[in-house]
Amino acid sequence: MDYSQLRFVVEIVETGSISKAASNLFISQPNLSNQIANLEKILGKNIFYRSNRGVTLTSYGVEVYSYAKALVEQYAMVEKKLMTRSNENKIKIASFGSEVINSQFFEICKRYNENNYEFNLCECGVEAAIQKVNMRDCDVALIIYSDFQQNKLGQLLTAQELELKNLFQGQLKIHVSQKYPLSKKSNITRKDLEGLFHVKKAYLFEGMFSLDYELQFLGIPENQKTILANGNKTYNDALHNLPSFAIEIDWKCNKALPSDLNRIPYENKNLPITCGLVKRKNEFLKEELSFFVEKLIDAYG
Repeated sequence: MDYSQLRFVVEIVETGSISKAASNLFISQPNLSNQIANLEKILGKNIFYRSNRGVTLTSYGVEVYSYAKALVEQYAMVEKKLMTRSNENKIKIASFGSEVINSQFFEICKRYNENNYEFNLCECGVEAAIQKVNMRDCDVALIIYSDFQQNKLGQLLTAQELELKNLFQGQLKIHVSQKYPLSKKSNITRKDLEGLFHVKKAYLFEGMFSLDYELQFLGIPENQKTILANGNKTYNDALHNLPSFAIEIDWKCNKALPSDLNRIPYENKNLPITCGLVKRKNEFLKEELSFFVEKLIDAYG
């Protein structure tokens, strides 16, 4: 059995005719019929019922077709990827959302802006980011985790032969728009949050690294008025247009960025959050990525 025979099966099924399939494949009809007969002999079962009206799939043929179709589509995707002129140099980073990370990512783009260069910053949660590094969809991942999550994070990284380098720390705080009186407070209490919408960045509250337990630890009240935001624009618009709050990380950053959202301590409780860099073991960082990490460490002091 070879790829061509499976491709022939797909073509016959989708054209509904051996003669039409032979024409599309630029081979003779007898040759195509022989190829299918040989495949059926190898498999030991019939793929098609043959009649004067043409061919139809047997129940076994339906299964063969489904696998053949998946293989043909995968082959076409790989062929397109390899044959298309694509960027030779690629920087692919998975990361949680952060204005400072974005700004330092743009510094890479400015510095390494040679021809045929591709930059990719994918915003996602911890699990998805780790998976992207493991599957080589990204070079590195920037993730956040609390002390409560440290053990399971270590187990997951070890199992996937990945390693972690801690970069800097911050604290979970209440995120509030400056347009609301609550933003003027130096410390926010549980009572202050009553009746407000709780705006959540969806990727921070999914999978095994959800921050739900951290919110319980801090004593943030459960709120049925919740808005799950899948992007920064929705997140920011919700905080500006609704009486609301969010939980965000306050990084002590040396790089000042304009913002009309204040980060305020909650009942003077502290919960450290660590930002770490995940990469594959025994692989050196590219020059561009080393530059990026240095810029981040400089920015976060």
